[in-house]
Amino acid sequence: MRNRLVALSLVFLSALLPARAQMVEESLPRDPGPLDFIHGDSYEQWILQALAGDALVGLGSSGQAVPRLATSWKIQRDGTITFTLREDVRFTDGSPVTPEDILWTLAEIRRDPKASPTKRAILEGATAGQQDGRVWIRSPKPPGRLLLELARVPVAQKGHPERGCGPFRFQKEPAAWTFFRREHFLKPGVDGIRFRLLGDPTTVLQALQKGWLTIGAPPARPVAPPATHRVLVQPMNAQLVVWSHAGTGPLQLLERWRQDAFPPGLLGQNAKPSRGLWPESLGFEPQAIETEAAPPRPPAPLKLIYVSGDAFTGNLLLALRERARKDGFDLQLIPLEQAILVDRLRKGDFDLACSVVVFEPHPWAVLEYMEPKGPMNVTGWHDPQFAALAAGLRQAGEVGWRDLQSLWAGHPAALPLLDFQSVIWVDKRLEVAPSPLGLYLGTPGAAGWRWNR
Repeated sequence: MRNRLVALSLVFLSALLPARAQMVEESLPRDPGPLDFIHGDSYEQWILQALAGDALVGLGSSGQAVPRLATSWKIQRDGTITFTLREDVRFTDGSPVTPEDILWTLAEIRRDPKASPTKRAILEGATAGQQDGRVWIRSPKPPGRLLLELARVPVAQKGHPERGCGPFRFQKEPAAWTFFRREHFLKPGVDGIRFRLLGDPTTVLQALQKGWLTIGAPPARPVAPPATHRVLVQPMNAQLVVWSHAGTGPLQLLERWRQDAFPPGLLGQNAKPSRGLWPESLGFEPQAIETEAAPPRPPAPLKLIYVSGDAFTGNLLLALRERARKDGFDLQLIPLEQAILVDRLRKGDFDLACSVVVFEPHPWAVLEYMEPKGPMNVTGWHDPQFAALAAGLRQAGEVGWRDLQSLWAGHPAALPLLDFQSVIWVDKRLEVAPSPLGLYLGTPGAAGWRWNR
């Protein structure tokens, strides 16, 4: 048996080492499923789509809209956005990207009830068409907000939801997800990126220390990187959020517990307890739940569902459970497969549900908590004052944002527990472009990486 294990290890190493100088080696904590520009909605799926697809616009390092499939755009007086398209973009089968592909992608997302909830919310109420080779989109949303959100809608080839036109060509291998450089207007500087499934943080750490991974996240506890790697810290618009389908009472309890539930050694450099209701990284001042009533003692245990297989989140929730016990509460943790958790969230079939949320780098991202069909409004939250307040928002920093947050604070349906930042190790030979969206989701993303030869 020992000889067999040694042989298998050598096979694994032989698959990694010869390509190491050209391919960027990475890992995924869980299976993202097949590449699908219509239905895929997990964070891992977004990474795949960012590598293999192009949206009309991208998001730059400071969160501004930058050209992608569209070379330019114009906002009309009625809010319609008209896009002038590139003529040199092709799908992986060699076919040119046409207005018909863009319109099919938009229509399919709106038509299919199983399409990505995030994308369906972006396109809620929108209409689209073409004229003189240009694509136009009109929406009830402010055009500035819609423009930024369209960066999350990469275009698929008509009739082929798995086929994109991005800077890398996707190839699924038996034990890896591999992306190869394409001829593309972003001109990728690395030959490709290979992801392997490594769900155990200890395994990721060992692979990093031995040089088998070019990029990877070390454990939360402070660990010195090997001589081959450097530390890269990225502020992120990301939080660990708990939704409550049992009213505001449980959230009041969580708001109290989050202050001292998590030992600093457990959080390390990756996270800190949240202070308010909405991300401070998006410009919101910390605000507490506005209620004078004491949180009620529930007649039954508090049941919280979360994604299984994430050791870091699992350990955080165990610490939260211990904090709840100090106040005499039984917080029952129920791990579920990601697909099952997503289905439960869509159906509203839960009491408490926990997940990591990565926000877009603009304040409108929080409206997904409140809009009737918002992807983060999984509890059916509503308030008669919301529509009027939201309709008055035109740009960040307006007084209306404070009024809206106060409305949410009166009876919120979700509470952040932790604010995250990204601490990763990167091979010193590789130049990467960090951003608040991480290494992959901005523009140029991985296409902007370069090897130092």
